Amino acid sequence: MKRILCFLFTLLLLFAMALPFAALAEETIAGAAAFTLLFVQLFKVPLDKVWKIPTRAFAYIVSLAVMVAATAFTTGLTVQSALLAAVNALVSALMAYGSYEVTFAKLN
Repeated sequence: MKRILCFLFTLLLLFAMALPFAALAEETIAGAAAFTLLFVQLFKVPLDKVWKIPTRAFAYIVSLAVMVAATAFTTGLTVQSALLAAVNALVSALMAYGSYEVTFAKLN
């Protein structure tokens, strides 16, 4: 139980530190992709010990959280901006997948 609380506190702290970065992600989807890549790599293994969530779904959830937070803090959330943030989150998550494959793929 203590590990779960520590994990949740670390997660909350990381999101609090990422809010200024999230506002920057609205301007560049690449910033959101970089944050998603680092965040997923940092929390993938500890999260698998608690819940079995597919990595790509987790990456999309993180990317969606970043894009919605960026939209909320910069232009405000409306239905249209939330839908646009969801599409941008998909693009950002796909960029994070590709960045991982290029960076960590084994060379043949």
